[in-house]
Amino acid sequence: MTPLVSIIIPVYNSEAYIKATLESCLQQTHANLEIILVNDGSKDDSEKIILEFKDDRIQYYSLENNGPCYARNFGINKARGELFQFLDADDILDISKLENQVAQYLKHGPNYIYSGIMGHIIEDKKTLEKGFEFYYTNLKVTEYFREMFSNFGKYYTTGIWLVPRKLLQKTHGWDKKVLLNNDGEYFSRLILLSEGVIFCPGAIFYYRRDVPQSVSKKFNSKKIYESWFYSYTCYVKYFKLTLDNETAIELSRKALSVYYCNSYPNHPELLEKCKDDIKKLGFKEPYAYGGDFFKKLSSVIGTEQALKIRTIKNSGKQLFNNLKN
Repeated sequence: MTPLVSIIIPVYNSEAYIKATLESCLQQTHANLEIILVNDGSKDDSEKIILEFKDDRIQYYSLENNGPCYARNFGINKARGELFQFLDADDILDISKLENQVAQYLKHGPNYIYSGIMGHIIEDKKTLEKGFEFYYTNLKVTEYFREMFSNFGKYYTTGIWLVPRKLLQKTHGWDKKVLLNNDGEYFSRLILLSEGVIFCPGAIFYYRRDVPQSVSKKFNSKKIYESWFYSYTCYVKYFKLTLDNETAIELSRKALSVYYCNSYPNHPELLEKCKDDIKKLGFKEPYAYGGDFFKKLSSVIGTEQALKIRTIKNSGKQLFNNLKN
């Protein structure tokens, strides 16, 4: 018998997408699976659509709204699988995604986490992501994080991974305090507990880029920025717990610098906290994250001054575009 895969899907007002997501799960060439749908207080017809499916592999639970991390943890407690696939309710699995990853799992075992190729969907058109080729190989734990932080902090989103139960049981689950980057924070912990990442070239998953309710689009809230910053302090915490001191300091500075450069100039008080944490690691300022020109400019005048110039330049562009329109 091939391993049982538990697919865990939190659902919140997903009536436009959940049918296609469920169909992509049920059509998997790896048929030994269970699908655990956790309705996180939806107000639309998500439940009605889900209940139209008649398949013994589906488990459905309806809860009050507590957020996707709570829903995923609830799903974990209900799951029986040897392997775990987490999905958002608008994601799509390629038909052989799980089969390809399970095959690699049977070769390499439960001490690794399994990746693949990520694509996106816009208006039902599927396209493979560009610029993620640096992940298209097996990576040791520190290699994975160095590659991620060397590439603007790009990381695979929730649906790409297949996670052995053995690794999952070593964590404390999804962190409810992380509103933005909760998948990045969670899977970073799993990777740190593993022996590395096994790349599965035939395992393809798609996320939707045109979903209006996505939390990542709500950057007008200080709460979101606070949560985002918190997720990067979690990286620092777990680097220190699991890696040698020199590597932990190196990767911690890079993690905090990703937040600093990507969120600048929003919420100066959070930026100041971030800069203080970087100084505690023994560095005067953040590492420069940006294009080649930004990095060259930072090497001459410093990251802080380069960020100020970039902000003025971007504000000028925005003003020009507004006037033109």
